[in-house]
Amino acid sequence: MAIHKKAAVSFGNQWLQTYSQPLPWIWEGVVVLEGVTLLSAPEKTGKTTLLSLLLDRRREGGQLLGRMVQPGRTILCSEENDRLWALRQPPLNFGSQLEYHRPMGLNPSPGRWRRYIDHLLDLPQDSFDLLVIDTVMSFLPAAQNNPGGLRKALNELRVIAGLPAGVLLLHQTSAARTRSRARGPLTAFADILIDLQAPGGDRRLRRRDVHGVGRYPGTLEHVAAELNPEGTDYLLLPDGPPQAAFASLETVRQLLSQSAAPLTRQEILDRWPASEPRPHVDSLWRTLTRGCEQGVFVRSGEGTKAEAFRYGLAQGEPAT
Repeated sequence: MAIHKKAAVSFGNQWLQTYSQPLPWIWEGVVVLEGVTLLSAPEKTGKTTLLSLLLDRRREGGQLLGRMVQPGRTILCSEENDRLWALRQPPLNFGSQLEYHRPMGLNPSPGRWRRYIDHLLDLPQDSFDLLVIDTVMSFLPAAQNNPGGLRKALNELRVIAGLPAGVLLLHQTSAARTRSRARGPLTAFADILIDLQAPGGDRRLRRRDVHGVGRYPGTLEHVAAELNPEGTDYLLLPDGPPQAAFASLETVRQLLSQSAAPLTRQEILDRWPASEPRPHVDSLWRTLTRGCEQGVFVRSGEGTKAEAFRYGLAQGEPAT
């Protein structure tokens, strides 16, 4: 009888019970070696900004969203042109450990996608320990309405993860979503799902809420952070419900546009639409302050009990 060598990988459960190595996080709670992370967000919400900060930290190691980032070599497959990546440096610095590799053209054929995967596998050993694809649906050779083709293309990425390497996929959603996630091959494939959202869908705010769920213990569950004015870091905010830190900027804008005179905070609260949850007074204060900083609102008054601050639309802001 013929003996077939290397027909299977075999080991007993006793070995697994004694397996106690720590998780090899690349970005603690977000990206892990031999794992696949799907980072999803609506367009212009800050996926690439967050990715840029990660690439900057990968140069020497550091922290991002309060989580440790390990230094290492990264390959980036990006739909954005070279000029846009150049414009991000400075203020950021991605260093020499980042390389750009992408297939010829967007939405490559299955054959061209496999050749791209083979190209990555043929790179010298230790060429990278993180592969980033931004955005994933621009490069996969099958659309989400073709589950079979999509699964086959995604499975090629499992080979990359097994090098070992971490795989980070950026995905653009069609609209702001709740924490419930659409079913399908893309979300089912990933080991860790990360959602990036702007409070109330207002992309002009610097605050972002990040929610995560995954197969690994220690996966990031929720963090609220605010991008600093220089665009070089996210500063952590006190944790709380995703919408707790700000009232809706658009609702405040509409209320002020409908008033013949500037309004106090209390007057704004008194006119708040019954169809929307009434914000806490502190949340409204933060929104008004942010709107003034962005030049959307103007503030007058002394801010005292006798003469409260009043808010109106800045000159040039369109009335509703």
